[in-house]
Amino acid sequence: MDLNPLAKDVMRLFSKEQFVPCSPKKPLTTIEQNFDNDTVLVRFHPERMESYMPHYMRYVRCCYQSIERSGTKDKADKNFWVGECVAFNQSFLLPATVRNGFLVRCKAGVSEGSKSKKAIYTNAHALVRPVPSVQERIARFNGRVEKRPLSVLMIGIDSISRLNLIRAMPHTAQHLYNTGWFELKGYNKIDDNTYPNLMAILTGYNNSLAYSVCNPRSVGQLEECPFLWKYFADSGYATAYAEDEAGINTFNYHKQGFVVQPTDHYFRPVALAAEKNLSKKLKNSLTFCLGYQNYADYIYQYALDFAVQYRNDPYFGLFWTNTFSHNDISDPSSMDLRMKYYLDQLEERGVLNNSMVVFFSDHGLRFGPVRMLLTGWLEERLPFNFIWLPEWFREEHPEIVQALKINRNRLTNPYDLHATLKHVLELSGRISDLPGPLSCPNCQSIFNEIPWNRSCEETAIESHWCTCANFQPIDKHSVMVRRALAYVFDYVNRDLEEHRNSTASNYACAKLELGAITLAKMARQPKGKLPYDDYLLIFEGKPGGGKFESTVRHHLNRDVFEITGSISRLNEYASQSECMHVDYLRKYCYCQRVKLF
Repeated sequence: MDLNPLAKDVMRLFSKEQFVPCSPKKPLTTIEQNFDNDTVLVRFHPERMESYMPHYMRYVRCCYQSIERSGTKDKADKNFWVGECVAFNQSFLLPATVRNGFLVRCKAGVSEGSKSKKAIYTNAHALVRPVPSVQERIARFNGRVEKRPLSVLMIGIDSISRLNLIRAMPHTAQHLYNTGWFELKGYNKIDDNTYPNLMAILTGYNNSLAYSVCNPRSVGQLEECPFLWKYFADSGYATAYAEDEAGINTFNYHKQGFVVQPTDHYFRPVALAAEKNLSKKLKNSLTFCLGYQNYADYIYQYALDFAVQYRNDPYFGLFWTNTFSHNDISDPSSMDLRMKYYLDQLEERGVLNNSMVVFFSDHGLRFGPVRMLLTGWLEERLPFNFIWLPEWFREEHPEIVQALKINRNRLTNPYDLHATLKHVLELSGRISDLPGPLSCPNCQSIFNEIPWNRSCEETAIESHWCTCANFQPIDKHSVMVRRALAYVFDYVNRDLEEHRNSTASNYACAKLELGAITLAKMARQPKGKLPYDDYLLIFEGKPGGGKFESTVRHHLNRDVFEITGSISRLNEYASQSECMHVDYLRKYCYCQRVKLF
């Protein structure tokens, strides 16, 4: 089914937005990095000073501070350290010891010795500079195989469906279509939010397996996961990971994060320092502007710097942005031309000559008015996914090109992408016989032809997330619908009751009751009667007015119900659930103060 991204019902809820620069002022400092000899020139622009200086002040003092990761144990991903503030008054070469990034501060006074100084400028600059241990690792593999392996650059944007990429970022989408990227139109998410969908790509684990093997809520446990960047590092690749909006980072939101730095280059300490020290402009509750540029610019510049730094060596990097897409269907439109600029830069800087680039999302928008539409139901489950392969790789592997053309319209998912990235690693000749995705034994590399008739069940996509089912409307007040909803509310309330101790003191989650039933559908099975029926239900809970969606499976022979996938929350819950500290339960929880007698 090819849906119209410009359908009238969606377009009534969408408005194209213009890009607005984060500051009318040009920054006082910029950096010019020479990747050939590892020098970084910090260029000071005194000619821009006039717009920063109060008219009554004459003297300026500037200094820079190195940013380092500094925490240990449960603070390892929360703390950063800044060095002594080293003064400068003109352009200078940054010492080689400053490797990750640095803050710049400028203060002005009425006289040179004035004690009263006003802060007039603060900025942060991120860096990707060579790491000796990484260079040694790369050198150990040089010469073992004749040709240089394919590098991998993964550039992800949170919460953008395939249709919303075309709708909100038409210049970006047209660039992808015009320049020969391979599209996966049938790329179907496997779970609700970012964490499980990225974990399926990075580890091959589903959510329950990931939480049992490497529970992110326990300090030091994430390291137990078999992350792909470990496989790449062990095979002589440089690795990097960067993400914006530190508070909702994939591995940190209601999670402990990493005790050991996960990749060779890791943006989080710079993000923490920048967020603490720079001015912010919020848009839909997220940091759209951080200092003098969009927060996303930091991530994409970091990706470019990483790829250029290791242009002569193999690398694997994941670069993820949340800030211009997570909360609103229209927000990405303001970044359309910026995104196209970065895709152009990949070509201009030669990155596309040596890298497989995966440009993708985790899911479409999960809540809001658009999500209530049929189009929104499909969009949430079908994120965009485009893949670039260099010309030399296409010539060497015409069978892969053919498979990707065929697979454009086949059902694919994050587990398949996991298998594909391992396939890339095996093609390097540096490692062989890697295990497939443990949570989907039937999933496979998309470099091989995908069966035309594969099903969601075969590919570990639970019914709730599957876009292949043929749901048809039924009477929403029927006995079976009422029984299914009674099961859902009993399930939710039992879960909330079991986690009473996970709420803030003096607060508890209210018992949820059924409000209005918005929609009821039943899946019509094309292959004759199966031993179960699936019901898609949209309904309200009270108190709180939460709008929910659940797919409930009724096993006919046993007359029992089962919730497939997880229950989706379709409207925002904001501060309603602040008392609940278990992340997946927040969407159900309506906090009430407990009466003390």
